[in-house]
Amino acid sequence: MKFSTLSAVAALMLAAALSACGGKAQFAVQGTIEGLNNSGLVLANGSDTLPVPSGATSFTMPRQISYGTDYNVTVLANPAHQNCAPIAGASGSAGHTVSIAVAIRCIQNSYAVGGYFTGLFPTPATGTTAAAPRVVVLLNGSTGGQVSVSSANANDTVLGKGEFQLPAVADGAAYGVTILSQPADINCTLANNTGVVNGVIVSNMILNCTPK
Repeated sequence: MKFSTLSAVAALMLAAALSACGGKAQFAVQGTIEGLNNSGLVLANGSDTLPVPSGATSFTMPRQISYGTDYNVTVLANPAHQNCAPIAGASGSAGHTVSIAVAIRCIQNSYAVGGYFTGLFPTPATGTTAAAPRVVVLLNGSTGGQVSVSSANANDTVLGKGEFQLPAVADGAAYGVTILSQPADINCTLANNTGVVNGVIVSNMILNCTPK
């Protein structure tokens, strides 16, 4: 016999015993929380609400419910910089199992950081040598990833202008993008390249390149 079947049988036996004594079994609406790194999470089971502190790994709703009562645990408010959601056991009927076990998982939001480049042109063709893209490599700190910005990606060939995007950065985290490498015959500068991600995509960096 499977454990879930045994659990249901045990719960029914408990309910029957209490019923014989004139009462109903009471159940705590409870569960586990994974990845809660920030404050602001509020859980709800109907009108029963519970603020959950940062770092919590478990929760128990303030009010217990009687045998046979339906429950539905939802996220009433997400913590700062995160999204949380039930991944198992969020709804059901009290007494279906020996205890109620809801699983909540929280994931840190993340947003891309990037902007546009200008003045980045291919090397000119000379004689039998074909034109070749110029590439500038940008780095976000030591662990934030990098991107190769190529003149081949220009959507405005007159201005040598196009867009670039680095790997996503966690919401609330700082970023600092620098030029890791560039062709020897041009000089590039980077503006708006530091800041803190605050709930939106960063798209205002400007990589400007000029001939030496």
